[in-house]
Amino acid sequence: MTTAEARNLPALLQGLHEEGHSGTVRVSGSPGGTIHLRGGLIVAVETPGAPAATSVLLTPGRIDDETWLAACAAEPDTDRLGGYLVSAGLIGAAELEVVCTASVFDAAFAMAIGPPGGWTLDDPEPVLHAGAGVEPRRLTEETTRRIVRLSGAWGAPGELARIRPAAVPDAGLRRGLPDRHRSVLSTVNGRRTARDMAFTLGRGLYAIMLDLTRLEAQDLIRWETGGPAEGRPSTAPRVLPGRGAPDAPASSAPQAEPATKAAPLPRRTRGGGSWPGGSRTRENQSREGQSPAAQVGAGQIGAGRPHDALVRDGQGREDHMRAAQVPDGQAREGPPGEASAEESDALPAGTTGGHGG
Repeated sequence: MTTAEARNLPALLQGLHEEGHSGTVRVSGSPGGTIHLRGGLIVAVETPGAPAATSVLLTPGRIDDETWLAACAAEPDTDRLGGYLVSAGLIGAAELEVVCTASVFDAAFAMAIGPPGGWTLDDPEPVLHAGAGVEPRRLTEETTRRIVRLSGAWGAPGELARIRPAAVPDAGLRRGLPDRHRSVLSTVNGRRTARDMAFTLGRGLYAIMLDLTRLEAQDLIRWETGGPAEGRPSTAPRVLPGRGAPDAPASSAPQAEPATKAAPLPRRTRGGGSWPGGSRTRENQSREGQSPAAQVGAGQIGAGRPHDALVRDGQGREDHMRAAQVPDGQAREGPPGEASAEESDALPAGTTGGHGG
């Protein structure tokens, strides 16, 4: 069977089973994974969403790391590694088959609760396995049963998998808890998901999620249903473009005055003229007795007037220099032909930065 002929992944696996196909099926998506077939039967499933048989053996210390490395050196062919572990007396044949078969069902469940993706067929790859394998139809039925079992008030199992439960105070002091529940409770800290706990303990994802629902029913843990735990950083924009936030801080809500409303500084130009609407004498008299900063605050300097004030023959030069001062006291006097305020980043009094702060 080709990938184009299958309408979905279960149909593809069933077709490969009928053909007695041996190879790998690489499944994309989140988490995605790799399905290993031998003679049409599924002997192993590897996925980032659940611990593989190797993790189940090594994490809890069923086989220590040094012994495992020595076994891998003695039998480099991973397909035959399981037989070597049994012959060396490191694990029983029945126990190894249970571990490998359970990891097949658990990995298939972890892949099924995530978003679906595509798949491709490849040649066989070596993988740790034991026993004859699992028929695709049986695997599909068991996966469906687990999904139904873990559907509840929190939504689908995919929602439960993203929850980061937190233990209630003194939950660990509760008496009568089974060891499996107590071990799960010891890993609950408000930051770990069920997948994190599964890899931490070296247990199946489905078993961890099932224990979490039972702990929650006993009021030993709490979570926010229907999504990730509270306190997780948000990547969404805080304010939509063009809209303001009603509860945004005061420092971010108001925008700086547009540059067009800035009070420009007077400049010296060639030629002659006077302020529109009145003589220069009246302007100087109205500003008499005021400091330059007060004149700027009162809007007597700049304030939307054109910048064609003149300083002719040295008359009124002192008044003009005071009028050209900004609040920091620096005079804007320069040689004839100096650039106008519109060509610079002139800002109103009290504004810092460029355009809009």
